[in-house]
Amino acid sequence: MINLPHILQETELLTQQFIHAKKSLYLVGGIVQDLLLERDTTDSVDIDLTTNALPEEIKEIVAPIADNLWLSGEKFGTIGIHINERVYEITTHRAESYDSNSRKPDVVYSADISEDLSRRDFTINAMAISLPAGQLIDPFGGQKDLEQGVLRTPL
Repeated sequence: MINLPHILQETELLTQQFIHAKKSLYLVGGIVQDLLLERDTTDSVDIDLTTNALPEEIKEIVAPIADNLWLSGEKFGTIGIHINERVYEITTHRAESYDSNSRKPDVVYSADISEDLSRRDFTINAMAISLPAGQLIDPFGGQKDLEQGVLRTPL
């Protein structure tokens, strides 16, 4: 992950805000795949993160450092921000709960990164990188599937 040090440096201020609040923070989504495939991670790439902080807490944590903040995804646990022209979307860890009368899940917040990753569509999207350590969290073999061009569901 040749570009990981750059992303760790770029997210350092944001990461420190979450550490100060005693909350975890992980890179998720396309940025993880981009890092593993050594693709471009310049400013035009959005950065998705997940945390055990609730949306109200996320807003408090990021307010001092965000250039802009938007709440269009707040009811789903997502707070969007700009910092130095980069777009970040920070979402509370989620689990899914199904009502027997519906195929649509209810969004339930979770404190567990593995539970959040387990609800994702494919193993290649069910990976995270812990901040600030930069450790890959890959409970479902997404890295291997990414390398082999395989699409599987986490569960």
